[in-house]
Amino acid sequence: MTRHTAHRAGFTYSAPGVPGWAWVASAGAVRRGMALGALRLPARADGALRRVVPGDRVLCFTPEEGDGRFVALGYALPGGILVDTDELERVWSCLPVAYVPVLPVSLAAVMDGALAAMGWGLSLPVGLLRLDGGTLDAIAALMAPPVAAMVSAPGRVASLEGAD
Repeated sequence: MTRHTAHRAGFTYSAPGVPGWAWVASAGAVRRGMALGALRLPARADGALRRVVPGDRVLCFTPEEGDGRFVALGYALPGGILVDTDELERVWSCLPVAYVPVLPVSLAAVMDGALAAMGWGLSLPVGLLRLDGGTLDAIAALMAPPVAAMVSAPGRVASLEGAD
């Protein structure tokens, strides 16, 4: 399989249409991961993190909020897997991720036959799931924040009267 990527500001990231990952975790785990700029899995599950390469898109889903929500989107960064220990002495494997500004979107807003066939909405395995590029693109499009429209009063913006 050929990996299609794009390049911007010295960083190579997966382009639209390329498969990526869904990180299914508790709301608390996702919030902590975002605060750390990382995707966090229990240390015993670090094999899953090794499949994520720098530039891969990572979509975060938490089943706890409402009927389930996609709450974050980011790109895996270079740097490899790091270890983090939380306040309860649990050990986590962390992969650096650059999260981009998005709006949460409910599972109901994106549920279709493909997600239903994967078991979404019934029982979700915590951890990483592979998502095809089309599904990831569709969810990311729904999460995009609205672009502020430029509003200006009708009429002239500038005048050349009196100009030399």
